[in-house]
Amino acid sequence: MQQASLLSARSALGPPAHTTRPLPAGDLWWLTAVAAVFTACLLASALVTPGLGWDETVYVSQVDPHAPASFFSAPRARGVTLLLAPVAALTTSATVLHCYLAVLSGVALLLTLCIWRRLLPAPVPALGGALFAGLWITLFYGPQAMPNLWVAYAALAATGCFLRAVRKPSRQLAPRADRGAAAGLAAAVAVAALMRPTDAVWLAVPLFAAALCVPAWRRPAVLLALPAGLALGCAEWAVEASLSYGGLLARLRRAGQIQGGLGWHLSFDDHARALQGKTLCRPCHLTWEHPVTAVWWLVLPLAVAGAVWAVLRVREPHGALHGYGPAARSGAWHPLGLAPIRPGSLVPDPAGDPGPADGRYGSGPAWSVVRLRDPRGPLHRYGPSPVILPALVGLCLAAPYLLTVDYAAPRFLLPAYALLMMPAAWFLYWLTRLPRHGHAWAVALLVLVLTGHEAIQLAIAHNMVRSTARSQAGIDRITTSLRAVGVRPPCVVSGEEAVRVAYRTGCASRQPAGHDATITPAGLARLGAGRPVAVIVAGGHKPPAYARGWRRVALPAVPDFTSLSAYVSRPDRPTKSARPTKSARPTKPARPTKPARPAKPARPARH
Repeated sequence: MQQASLLSARSALGPPAHTTRPLPAGDLWWLTAVAAVFTACLLASALVTPGLGWDETVYVSQVDPHAPASFFSAPRARGVTLLLAPVAALTTSATVLHCYLAVLSGVALLLTLCIWRRLLPAPVPALGGALFAGLWITLFYGPQAMPNLWVAYAALAATGCFLRAVRKPSRQLAPRADRGAAAGLAAAVAVAALMRPTDAVWLAVPLFAAALCVPAWRRPAVLLALPAGLALGCAEWAVEASLSYGGLLARLRRAGQIQGGLGWHLSFDDHARALQGKTLCRPCHLTWEHPVTAVWWLVLPLAVAGAVWAVLRVREPHGALHGYGPAARSGAWHPLGLAPIRPGSLVPDPAGDPGPADGRYGSGPAWSVVRLRDPRGPLHRYGPSPVILPALVGLCLAAPYLLTVDYAAPRFLLPAYALLMMPAAWFLYWLTRLPRHGHAWAVALLVLVLTGHEAIQLAIAHNMVRSTARSQAGIDRITTSLRAVGVRPPCVVSGEEAVRVAYRTGCASRQPAGHDATITPAGLARLGAGRPVAVIVAGGHKPPAYARGWRRVALPAVPDFTSLSAYVSRPDRPTKSARPTKSARPTKPARPTKPARPAKPARPARH
């Protein structure tokens, strides 16, 4: 099998290899600073958000022992619930959960960036992490119980572990060298599959294809780690599909229906407009009032393309060997810029790369050799792969949402952004290294542009957090109003905002229509005869037929809804399960005492 030769530090066949810089220790402080500032921002937003969002409520209710579980639709996976379970067993306070996730997000960002320390020049991982952590989407969803950011961390970690696994020496020279990175690769893919199985597939496929296409990367540990991690993470989702949906294909079809039907839908403009501060644009009729919010989104693919163009033209001194195989030195095309060589040979394979005509490879090693151990620390071998591979995987993760889904949610592209920020950061670093006049002015201009970009992101994130806090406060007011009219456990809430309102009141949320339909209108009417049932109607619409005789209750206003009303049933046949209804307790002890008064039978004696 073709592979790159790994020789000792001094080769008898040529001059000594040049040494490269050891890994600088100071870059860890930059990574720690990025993670610390990111965590502080997340904690600040977590402390001012009083409740849970709609999707968060679905996930938290699955592990809350004191509330009925909300409907869990086909596209969802249990990864977030497993993440919340340790804290939810103690408390389901929204503030505590958000602070827990904020700290966990900061730690995950730091650990993920540390994987890339040995793959890219020292400033690049810190800059890429700062660019990703500074997006309003990352800041907004960092402390929330949502799966997309954790898929982003897993995708970035998986790609980094993959690159570290394939850059290790061959098993003949170091049999145990690639096991740790391969184990990390399997674990990262498994985490992504636990959070969102379909995203994990789009993560694993390009990595597996890269391992097959590049001869030097065909490591058994890597080729086994990818399917093993994918199978381990998807196992629970597949078992649940068999038990609740009639099979894996049936669940996938149902998930596609809930997404609105997957097909050829170009949603580039929808995603660009949603960056103004919209968590869900469905249907996306949003006007583009602030195009400046999408400037970075339009520049990002240009920066990634510039990074790929530049990295394929970078040459290390003396024809150095990259840590991922010999770089192509002729006009021949090779996957990811890597040319195969014959085992034990110091010249490129004549069939694959004939080499230049100046005989550069005839007098000595064609590349600098790699030392397995170095007392001064690990050596940096950058090369094109740490720039090209994350760009490739990021595009694969973004393609399904940009091409097949007919609506936009900015959180869907978080995994792609996490990966694409690495080549974009490398490109910015490369620009600062170009020899030119006025270099200091160019760097200052770049810093000014990035500062303006971050100011826009922080402003959007601040507005999003304020809007969410207002919405949560409105849900609290609705909950208080319903409790005041007797809607208390055991009870049922249906209609608009049923999931959040039901969870706050301790009720079950049931819908007679839609993708989460779990009951018929007749079933709701029967429930209303034995326990409190509230149907929430928005915009002054008429109540459904089964609730027209119920009591109407005006509800406080909530953002995104002009007016809300609730129609509350009057239970006349309390069932055994409805026995502890607290709203009836103040009146029932008083009624039996009235017929017991002696005055009532004494009235006829007055005549």
